[in-house]
Amino acid sequence: MGLQGFAKFHELLKHNHHPAMMGFGTKICAGDINRFASRIKLAKNFRSINLDEYSPLTVLGYDAFFQVFLTHSALERFLEISAVQLDELEALMMPYKPEEVIQKFVEEDKKKLLFDFLHERLNFRLRNKLSDCRDLSSCNVAYISASIRHIFAHGHLCAHSKRMQPKNVHIICTAVSDFLLNFMEAEFAKKIENYLEVLSNNQTDKAM
Repeated sequence: MGLQGFAKFHELLKHNHHPAMMGFGTKICAGDINRFASRIKLAKNFRSINLDEYSPLTVLGYDAFFQVFLTHSALERFLEISAVQLDELEALMMPYKPEEVIQKFVEEDKKKLLFDFLHERLNFRLRNKLSDCRDLSSCNVAYISASIRHIFAHGHLCAHSKRMQPKNVHIICTAVSDFLLNFMEAEFAKKIENYLEVLSNNQTDKAM
């Protein structure tokens, strides 16, 4: 499974249409887009890790964290090529119903085991953002992925941390990852299609 719109992007490159012309960041080159496509493909095609001497339930938990880790790394590339900040994502996400993912985060972590573990280890800024998600005052799903990625990557977060249930963790992480991957792919494809529409309109105007 590749990135939707990626083939059209390369076709545009062949005709000397550069990323900035298509609406990407002014300093973005084709290589940046290729790296984003590579990372999102990796995240989309990730299925599981193989671990000896671990129970299937524990592996399920680690699968979930690795999935979010890969997804958020793709999101970091998405932010770069789109020239947007993490805090600006909520407005872009709204058409994709991010509130459903936030609700899943709350429902599957009723005892706040995952939330509390992350919250007490995050920096002040991200801690407040995660609290906003928990309080349903923010629908920026990226705050959840950023929190999980940060704490997991630094070696604090384990499949059974604070006696959290890997099954619940897996449900949350899958919802977060699926949403972000679909969001990034849709936004990338939309940018390409919008540019193609502009080109088509310009050609029509010239022909009139």
